[in-house]
Amino acid sequence: MKLLLDIGNTRIKWRMAGREGRVAHTQDDWGAQLNRAWHELAAPTAVCAGSVAGERINQAVVDGVRHVWPKQDVIWLRSQASCCGIRIQYANPERFGVDRFAALVAARAEFTDRSLIVVDTGTAITVDALDDAGLHHGGLIMPGLRLLNASLTSGAAQLQENAVPAGISACLPQHETQLAMSAGGRCMLQGGVIHALEQAMRVLGGTPEVVLTGGDYAWLDLSEFESVQLKVYRREALVLDGLERMSQDEMLHGCCPRQ
Repeated sequence: MKLLLDIGNTRIKWRMAGREGRVAHTQDDWGAQLNRAWHELAAPTAVCAGSVAGERINQAVVDGVRHVWPKQDVIWLRSQASCCGIRIQYANPERFGVDRFAALVAARAEFTDRSLIVVDTGTAITVDALDDAGLHHGGLIMPGLRLLNASLTSGAAQLQENAVPAGISACLPQHETQLAMSAGGRCMLQGGVIHALEQAMRVLGGTPEVVLTGGDYAWLDLSEFESVQLKVYRREALVLDGLERMSQDEMLHGCCPRQ
């Protein structure tokens, strides 16, 4: 049984033997939370991780794994120029985020031989274009809702950071400052993703299908695209699904290097 780790910009998600969990590493006690969760698991045969976090977080994860399972190392899965049916055109493939790569791997595994646009709405929003042969035709990266909100409050003294409330309709004017901020952020998210989808469709041609994942996808209204027969699929754990496939390929063929 493998323990899979998706180490993102704000959260660590894990999966093993059908069990899943998550913890925000922005919390002071996140290491203790992982420790408690992992002590309830049997010893894994391997620990495979994909990370877009910094070295401090990565080392803390390694230390946490060894605290629970002293003899266990962490296998770090990386993006490759060609791996698991995906080919990317970055001059330095290792600079292509492993979360984006894993999402592409999982999407192609499910929707074989179809052109796809993969949208991940996490801390950052990524929109990636993949043709029906598995070739990546580029992507776009933009700030997510929380980064938009944080940038606004850090640059404007009279505005206070707030959680995104439920029930705010995109782009509708509001009568209270924090609601106006939330609606404005969602409006930017909506407009930015729609424009990115339009550009990706031009690059790919035809009618690609959209695979949507990430914590903020519920804020997106893509009915405009669905009304023109563009199919939109929502997948909760696309990155973990992709990391699982990458780990399988690593064990069999070693195509994803252990660094």
